[in-house]
Amino acid sequence: MNLAKYIDYTLLKATATPADIEKLCQEARQYGFFSVCVNSSYVPLAAQLLKGTDVKVCTVVGFRLG
Repeated sequence: MNLAKYIDYTLLKATATPADIEKLCQEARQYGFFSVCVNSSYVPLAAQLLKGTDVKVCTVVGFRLG
């Protein structure tokens, strides 16, 4: 059973950088995670990096940063 397709791969730390998001998205593609969950400021970057893949992008509202 491929459990990766049920996992939301998450990086919500306030100090995350664009390079961190790139690594997160690369690993999500590599392992076939269901989605990446990032702070709202990184949604456009994650969406661009995951365009054309089955990996979804999700975010949170009112979590730590606002």
